[in-house]
Amino acid sequence: MPEKIFNNLFVTFKRSGERDFEVLFVSNSFFQLFNEGSNVYRPDFFSRVFPTVQRPVLETLFDCLGRSEVLEIPLFLPDNTFVWVKIEGFTVAQAANSYLINAIIIPYRPAQIQSSWIVLPASKRIRTDRSNPSGFFPENLEDFCTHLYEKYRFSDPPTLKQLCKGELEGQVLDLDVLKLHSGTLENGYRLLALKKQPRRPDFPNLLEDKPNYLSHSFLDILYFEYLREDKEMIWNGAITELLGFEEERFKRFSVWDWLELVHPDDYNQVYELFFTPSYELDSYTIAYRVKNKTGDYLHLKNDLRVFYDIPSKKTVLVGILRNASEIERAKQNLLAQEGIIQSLSEKEFIQQTLQNVSEISSMFSGKPLFDEIALLLDRKLGCTYCIIANCDPVSRLLDPISITHSHKLVSSSSKIWKAFLNNQLPKPQDQQNFLWLTYPEYPELQDSPLLKNKGICSLIRLDLQDNEKAIIGSLCFLHRTPLQNPAFYQELLRILGDWIGKELHRFRFETILQETNFMHDAILNGTAYAIFAVNHHLEITLINNKTLPIFNLEKKEQLLETVLVQQGSTHRLREVITRFSRSKRSTAYFLLPIGPDDYKELKISFTRVRYGKKNRVSYVVFVDDITDRTLSEKRLIASEQLYRSIAENFPGGTVDVLDKSFRYIFTDGEEYRLAGKDPKTLIGTSHLDQYTGENLEKTRSNLTKILTGHRVSYEIEANQQRFLNHGVPLMNDSGSIDRILLVKQNTTNAKKLETEREKLIKDLKSHNEELLRFAYIVSHNLRAPIVNISLLIDLFNEEDPKDPENKEIMENLKISTNLLDATLQDLIEVVSIKKQKIPKVELIDFKLLLNNVEKSLFNQLRESGIQIHRDFSELEEMNYVYAHLENFLMNFMTNAVKYRHPDRLPEVWIRTYTEKNYCILRFEDNGIGLDLKRYGDRIFGLYQRFHNHVEGKGLGLYLVREQIRANDGKIEIESELGKGTVFKVYLRNLILDKNQRSQTARKPSPR
Repeated sequence: MPEKIFNNLFVTFKRSGERDFEVLFVSNSFFQLFNEGSNVYRPDFFSRVFPTVQRPVLETLFDCLGRSEVLEIPLFLPDNTFVWVKIEGFTVAQAANSYLINAIIIPYRPAQIQSSWIVLPASKRIRTDRSNPSGFFPENLEDFCTHLYEKYRFSDPPTLKQLCKGELEGQVLDLDVLKLHSGTLENGYRLLALKKQPRRPDFPNLLEDKPNYLSHSFLDILYFEYLREDKEMIWNGAITELLGFEEERFKRFSVWDWLELVHPDDYNQVYELFFTPSYELDSYTIAYRVKNKTGDYLHLKNDLRVFYDIPSKKTVLVGILRNASEIERAKQNLLAQEGIIQSLSEKEFIQQTLQNVSEISSMFSGKPLFDEIALLLDRKLGCTYCIIANCDPVSRLLDPISITHSHKLVSSSSKIWKAFLNNQLPKPQDQQNFLWLTYPEYPELQDSPLLKNKGICSLIRLDLQDNEKAIIGSLCFLHRTPLQNPAFYQELLRILGDWIGKELHRFRFETILQETNFMHDAILNGTAYAIFAVNHHLEITLINNKTLPIFNLEKKEQLLETVLVQQGSTHRLREVITRFSRSKRSTAYFLLPIGPDDYKELKISFTRVRYGKKNRVSYVVFVDDITDRTLSEKRLIASEQLYRSIAENFPGGTVDVLDKSFRYIFTDGEEYRLAGKDPKTLIGTSHLDQYTGENLEKTRSNLTKILTGHRVSYEIEANQQRFLNHGVPLMNDSGSIDRILLVKQNTTNAKKLETEREKLIKDLKSHNEELLRFAYIVSHNLRAPIVNISLLIDLFNEEDPKDPENKEIMENLKISTNLLDATLQDLIEVVSIKKQKIPKVELIDFKLLLNNVEKSLFNQLRESGIQIHRDFSELEEMNYVYAHLENFLMNFMTNAVKYRHPDRLPEVWIRTYTEKNYCILRFEDNGIGLDLKRYGDRIFGLYQRFHNHVEGKGLGLYLVREQIRANDGKIEIESELGKGTVFKVYLRNLILDKNQRSQTARKPSPR
């Protein structure tokens, strides 16, 4: 079934003036959906996520919500998908003709649309609705058309060709069961929507034309076959007898037609069963209500079997529907009889309890309301604990609001209770929201450490749900003695649960609104600006806490009479506002006298706000004390040329000057020119905005150190580039630090060259060591046979060739010659590995590779009786040189046979897996093992042998190691005498040869 991306999103923004909008609050789900940090507070963010809305987006939202309209639009997500949402909300008029707009964004599914996509024809880029039941996410328009051609039957190829070209205007594509409609959205976007046809032609039964089912009227049973991928249903059985529809008409019913007959309260469970992406079971049984031809609802029991048609890769559901209405009526009659038998005291108790709750709700709201309800239920029901919890809409965790114990409130912020609610509290089963457990009938109560510690024997849980059956909270009762009469509690809590659920909804919204109001106040008074507003009579209607200090005043009545100076002329603030109102200017600079020859420099900005039926005007004034900033700018102008000269001559880096808030005052450098970026666009923005994660924390930490007077140097990595930063503090005339000088050097190439140099040195050192060892081995292993040959030649009796001793000399000479030849062949093989050309890389299947090795060593393995255990589940194949991998396994396997333990059957364990950037081949045997403390440094040496009871030259492991090293791999050994040996080979997954990339990876054939 389609994944639900989010529940609801909340946004609060403010409108000031004609088109000035400011986002004040967004819910946490925005940050989870969009990894953009503080950018979600920018108006242009909403233009990007709602690109099909008339721009500017916030102004359109303001107009629609002000008229109580509901917007149904797509919300674009970062992964090239979208979801359909409804936007509802309201506007709140504020002073000075400003407005607060509260909007709630709710996911929903458009009626009649099965699947939908959004296309920008100019680029042929396409976005997919995340809730599409098909699960198809095309990369572009051509991919989409290919999918249509392969999946659906249609008779209009020319229209499909036009669609592929991006000619979408007014196109309707007939797909037999469905139709593809092309609609127009704002800003050039087009909507492609698959909708069912009201009158479509019949379609064939893909399983069998005439199913051999029982008589139509037999037991009032209805049958269907549902082809999930094609959304087609084939009907048979008691159509007329059970539902009243004519057979010919009903046999044309699609899955969408059937869902329209399902009762709204049962719709979700039936939809999820038909549209789930995979089925975990082979059969299902559900009961739901279906409307017959007369409009009455029948209770049907649906037994469903799941089949998979492997050749066509399609899923087929075969369903049997039985009439269960009589059973439901019997249940209702039984409940009615129970109601007569029960004493009236229970009904009176419920009525009295609801009356008490009603009285409480008229006196309290918010958390106090839930506290009073919990205390009331505690006293009425006499339970040990009563808990009311809210379900966080983002984390889906339960958070206790009110908890009572023995008629008293206890702390609801306890981590113990929160952990209990989310980790230990049993959940209702079978999609019911009511749970009743009593010990010892339900021993799982004792599985909870908290319940066991507190001696709880009875537990009642009622999950509070919204209209979409999503959990919004929970009501829980715990008691130390067994409770009786679950039907009574269920009826009481069902009524209370609906009411408490609505109060929880209101509590959530009021909490968000309260946060919005707090944020509104924080924004107004948390800014460094003076902000005040006057109406059309020039009366002050709004003023923040920075206004009077900036103007050096004690009373707001003095504000409009403040004297300001501009170009030698004096003006009162009242005159300045009046002059603003008559001109198109919105900003001016003034001097505020604060002493003899001493002034503050003020930047005054001005905006108009129209309100009311008479279109009256108020004025909002923003005043910024820029005295310090002006001085800083003057100092910057004096030093800017120096910085620019440094930057222009500083290769591959930048020079930045930051203020105390880490915002750019100056930045320039060759790095910007190489990246094609204008450094002026960064002025005024935060230096930290370009970093995330570890880089962000490291940068913030070091810049903070600079402000305390330290010089710092630190490295960061971004966009696969490495930078070395040097930062020093800059001081003003009074000796305090007010700026930061940051010099950044791109060290990517230098680091790369340093790494390559270290690798080259390491390789040269290794080669030199190998050459020395090779020279020693050559001189040692060749010298002995040559000396023997020389001595034997001296002993040969040339005067008498028939001398009997000459025959023995020739035999020994032949042995020495063979030994010399074998040694030369070994050395040639070693040299060939060193000089080997680039070998052929193949996609190698480890199972087939091991089968080939076993065939090659068949006689040895059979005679030894060795058992081979293999595990390739974590890594079945890799790209490598077949001959090398085969040689590794050949050597390890023959060593396992040669050096098997005499007292047990030989066994080997072969496993492959990945670790970091390596593919690991692990080979373990249970042989006689090695003393690594004694021989560890010579294991992989040339002509090294450590056991004399078997034949060998000591060459195999040396060649294995050299082949592994040739492709940047390594080998490790673990061994213990008498227990066995483990070889771990670390290999790189190599790049396939060009002629292999365009083919299906071939498996290695027997060698």
